[in-house]
Amino acid sequence: MKISVKRLRESFKKLPEKKILVVGDLILDEYLIGSVERISPEAPVPVIWVRQEKQALGGSGNVIQNLTSIGVSSIVMGRVGSDNACQILKGLLNAQNVKTEDFQLLESDTIPTILKTRIIASNQQVCRVDREEIIPLTKAEEDQVILKLENRIGECSAVIISDYDKGFLTERVIRECIRLANENNVIVTVDPQVSHFFLYKNIDIMTPNHHEAGKALGRKLISEKDIEAACYEICDRIQPKSMMITRGEKGMTIFEVGTKKFHHIPTVAREVFDVTGAGDTVISVYTAFLAAGLSVLEASLVANASAGVVVGKLGTATVDLTEIEQSLANLGILETN
Repeated sequence: MKISVKRLRESFKKLPEKKILVVGDLILDEYLIGSVERISPEAPVPVIWVRQEKQALGGSGNVIQNLTSIGVSSIVMGRVGSDNACQILKGLLNAQNVKTEDFQLLESDTIPTILKTRIIASNQQVCRVDREEIIPLTKAEEDQVILKLENRIGECSAVIISDYDKGFLTERVIRECIRLANENNVIVTVDPQVSHFFLYKNIDIMTPNHHEAGKALGRKLISEKDIEAACYEICDRIQPKSMMITRGEKGMTIFEVGTKKFHHIPTVAREVFDVTGAGDTVISVYTAFLAAGLSVLEASLVANASAGVVVGKLGTATVDLTEIEQSLANLGILETN
């Protein structure tokens, strides 16, 4: 399995011409970082002396960060609250070069912006505090979202559905998003949630990990034969063009439905520090490079190499084009002729 340097660099040139619509659950990640010097006199718990605070895009926002890092522009569609967390989130999106006119956000007066606060002391997470209300969109809200989709989907090269099961992606929104993408000949890819697993019909690719795919099917997926059988069963039910199951330290498996070909791609990470956000990197990079003209297998090789880079970094990380080419070269996947 190889990819030519020429085709890779040609795809690099096309990336800035692409715009990808990211539809999903936006989350604001907050980090309170400090040290522990004593136990509270009020209860047997540590007192954290906070020395640093920072915020970052989480959920589908991390998909946006990954697209920005490889030069692809985005339209972002999700639900937020009318609160301070929303304003911070918008500022972070602007910092990722998402134009304000490309915010297709549903602002709610009753549902807060999802905020996950991680308290970290001495490089260890002490606890996490979640502020969220998981309530599905009303029909009126669905109408607004679908109208936004109708107005903007035609200008996009691809749609990424990034599902964290927080209420924004209802069955109707999922169905209409896919229908509109298909009608406009727009690539549509899905990072799924198990609760919606078999709603994603007629898409270009779904990218669950083996735990998610196994849970959806009600069994563990361990061997390559298990993975291949799962691909056949899932594809029979949702009729995608391709299927990808990521397998952690065992790499990933790609199934091309039309040719019935399987590609088992080994993992590429030399050292794994943090797998946070690796799935977002896979679907972002895969979708962008597929839109830029690479084949299913070529885009998968690039996505796999990219994931190998980000898991070698601490925290939710991204990868740039220089790192992608270097990673592919180090793996011997690049052909120079």
